[in-house]
Amino acid sequence: MGQGTMGRTVKEEHFANLVAVAYSDGLLDEHEKEFLSVRAEDYGLNKDTVASIIEKADELKFIVPLNNEEKEDQLADIVYIAMSDGQVHEKEYELCLSISQKLGFNQKDLDYIIGLTKKLWEEKG
Repeated sequence: MGQGTMGRTVKEEHFANLVAVAYSDGLLDEHEKEFLSVRAEDYGLNKDTVASIIEKADELKFIVPLNNEEKEDQLADIVYIAMSDGQVHEKEYELCLSISQKLGFNQKDLDYIIGLTKKLWEEKG
């Protein structure tokens, strides 16, 4: 697995970015914790690594991935975590838009991802 910045693996950086977004409102709610737990398991991160990243949630800075696939994955995950209550509120939308632009996407791309995610939520519903 490749190394990212600050000695973290790419998967650890992706997870840290998700934590940064989830914690942007100053807390991690149960839906966010559950999503992060699943992602940590998907990435094969051990509990100590996860705890260390979450412990520093208020200090995390968003790190832009280097390849397009990782950028797309992160945007999809960020939208999903923003919609943890089934909706994207204005503040969450603004944050998602800011991050999508950092990732090289535009508002149309973000709106498309939000639309797809809403369909997934409805199908789960």
